Amino acid sequence: MSPEFAPQATQLKDVLRSLRYTLKKGRDTVKETAPRRLPAPASGIALSALSELEVLARNVDHFVCDFAHSVLSDPATNSENMREIVSSARPDHKFSVAYYQTMKLVLSRLGAKRVLVSQTAGRRAFARLGHSQDVFELAAQLTLQLADDGSITIDQLDDQSPVAHSRVIVVAIFAAMLSLLTETDDADRDAIISAATDLAAAVQVTIQDLYQKKDISALASLLKRCASHV
Repeated sequence: MSPEFAPQATQLKDVLRSLRYTLKKGRDTVKETAPRRLPAPASGIALSALSELEVLARNVDHFVCDFAHSVLSDPATNSENMREIVSSARPDHKFSVAYYQTMKLVLSRLGAKRVLVSQTAGRRAFARLGHSQDVFELAAQLTLQLADDGSITIDQLDDQSPVAHSRVIVVAIFAAMLSLLTETDDADRDAIISAATDLAAAVQVTIQDLYQKKDISALASLLKRCASHV
């Protein structure tokens, strides 16, 4: 993929992911409400429509996955840490890929269901803030920026989630940044993400407090302290 095409490809991926998310949400809404609330004849029609919507949702899901991996394939993965990303030729794009892939794992571990994460928002935030010389300060700035921009949608949070619903987005972003600050072998990346997520959940009150105060320096210090324990 050429550097010039990378931003457009990222945006196209987000459009396809948004389509998949919207279709799944519509399907689930119909599934949860229409058949129960409608009288018998209409309920039958709703169930028939739901069956067709299920097929359409699966087809779109398969298309999005196949298209994104074959046509919009990208060698970047979430195995690169923040220092490697900063020193790369296309840091904003590499960060966006690592951020998106890491956030999916973090949100899943926190019990978030039916989520939508904007990879484009990650690329734009890094392009705006990537001049910072200190990776911990950069991670803190990115945490505040991405938590404020409304680019993450979470429809449901498991009752057993270790994080309060009001804090889940900023804690998830903090966990993603924390995992990207940790240097490790590729094989250990998933374990690092899990450990970073658990640690972020343990200090969620402090994270939320620093986020509300917009205290970049203190947030960077917290990331640095936590990174030594992941």
